[in-house]
Amino acid sequence: MNKAYPTSAFIAVTLLCNARCVMCDIWKHRGIDFLPVDVYKKLPPSLRMVDLTGGEPFLRPDMASIVRTVRTSCPKARILITTNGFLHHNIEKQIDDIMVADPNIAFRLSLDGGPEMHEKIRRVPKAFQKVMHTVDLLKRKHVKDIGIIYTLMKQNKHELQQVYQYSKSQRIQFSLNVVHDSPVYFGTKKERLRPDPPEVKYLFEWLFLRQLQSVNPKEWAKAWFNKQSYYYMMSHHRALPCGAGENFFYMDPFGSVFMCHLKMWPIGNLRNQSFDEIWTSQAKNKLIPLAHNCNDCWIVCTAKDEIKKNKLYVASETIKEIAKQLRV
Repeated sequence: MNKAYPTSAFIAVTLLCNARCVMCDIWKHRGIDFLPVDVYKKLPPSLRMVDLTGGEPFLRPDMASIVRTVRTSCPKARILITTNGFLHHNIEKQIDDIMVADPNIAFRLSLDGGPEMHEKIRRVPKAFQKVMHTVDLLKRKHVKDIGIIYTLMKQNKHELQQVYQYSKSQRIQFSLNVVHDSPVYFGTKKERLRPDPPEVKYLFEWLFLRQLQSVNPKEWAKAWFNKQSYYYMMSHHRALPCGAGENFFYMDPFGSVFMCHLKMWPIGNLRNQSFDEIWTSQAKNKLIPLAHNCNDCWIVCTAKDEIKKNKLYVASETIKEIAKQLRV
């Protein structure tokens, strides 16, 4: 594999979902869509991060087999499972086998507020309590890399601080995403759920200062990303260009490979093609200029590879902000 091959992949192992989230239409999908595990053997070994997501991944009973296959195909990858955390009984049945397959497995759970708010957004009874059960379970099983993903909307903007403080109290990771549209994945007309930027400026400033106070440079990078999230809401312009089709790709549970999960940019199907055929295809090459000029998102999964590529620039900008805060 040469340097042109991707380092990140976002793989929906199913579109079935047990949640009814207001900012996502994936749950409206019907029908079994479990891609045979053998297809994951065709993933490229260049990958350094594989996000196994859904729908809800733990509606599949074979997550351990998928993790084992991805670990073999992508030996240097950090594998994480993104879950709503509601199926803690299903997770408990599989977690031991998953950790045998990959002792360093990471988990990211969605949490959008306290008990009342999280239930309203996810439209699942006792949604908050179920996430708490899963966090406790993962800790008991000694999962080392656990994190919370908070999606910012008008509805839950006042809950950001509470969710962040919860993550800190539990010593788990915190990530923020602003709600986005996606004809391929989340659905359309979701961006109207965003708060007006002036309404949340103080929240972004609060979060930025908290993350800059950390002794961990990774938290500084998150602080920079979150500040750029606010600028993106105001300007609809990415701080760094998109690397879709170069740094990363999205694959759905039917084997269809897309440049990313926010755009209708299909480039092949791993069921009946090799990854090399897909990645060097004319379909992909024609779409690369569109990706370079795309400003349709600023979210962690489409930005983090570019942040790594531009780490000196990000570090420099972050140090300037730290120096500015010290002068205040």
